[in-house]
Amino acid sequence: MPPRMTWKRVRPILLGLSSLVLVIVGWEVEYHAKLVNTTFLPGPWVVAKAMKTVVASGTFPTDLKVSAEEFALGLGISIVVGAGLGILTGWYKWFDEFLKPIVVALNCMPHLAVIPLLILIFGIGMTPKIVVVLLSCIVVMLMNTASGVQNVDQSLMRLSKSCGASDLQIIRTIVAPSVIPFFMTGLRLSVGRAVIGVVTGEIFGSQSGLGNILINAQGGFNMPVMYATVIILTLLGIVLTQAAGWFEGRMQRWKA
Repeated sequence: MPPRMTWKRVRPILLGLSSLVLVIVGWEVEYHAKLVNTTFLPGPWVVAKAMKTVVASGTFPTDLKVSAEEFALGLGISIVVGAGLGILTGWYKWFDEFLKPIVVALNCMPHLAVIPLLILIFGIGMTPKIVVVLLSCIVVMLMNTASGVQNVDQSLMRLSKSCGASDLQIIRTIVAPSVIPFFMTGLRLSVGRAVIGVVTGEIFGSQSGLGNILINAQGGFNMPVMYATVIILTLLGIVLTQAAGWFEGRMQRWKA
């Protein structure tokens, strides 16, 4: 591989790591300078030890499993329902006009304000968190998929119709492959929203989950564990989003 190509691949990683190192160094300097009360902003190494304690605790695997199930179910339903409705919305103008008020309402709805109502209706089990993820992600999947349908090559559509192809045949053979880049973009955006939805729902009311660790630490005024949990959640979100981005790139190369 030519050196220039190697540098182009390595440079984003090095620059990203440099920014992270800069933040950690600045955080450590601030901790020793005590610009902020160390009770409220512990140092990075204190938080790192708390992260080790959280991960090594006996309840962490169970909490991680619960959050993962809520994430997977909520996002999975959002993908299936959102993509399906997106195809119909992009294909049938009357269906788009019929569904538009609901889509706009869901997109404008303050999801945080709905969580207490969902807990009252469904209790503090998994269901409210799944519904929060669904509300957060379904519109993203629907709108991106619908945009993909509307950007399909119209000449191919006219040619297929002139050859007697049905709507279902056109959707399966022409529309679905063309929608993949838009679908994958929606998926990548939905992953981060799903993580936020799960954790937010758990903070409002739960018996287990990663958000429950955070709220318990807050109740005990355990600031290092609070910061550690936030960092763990952030790292999980980054990994999942990067994985979705990698998969998006692979799918686009396959389509090309």
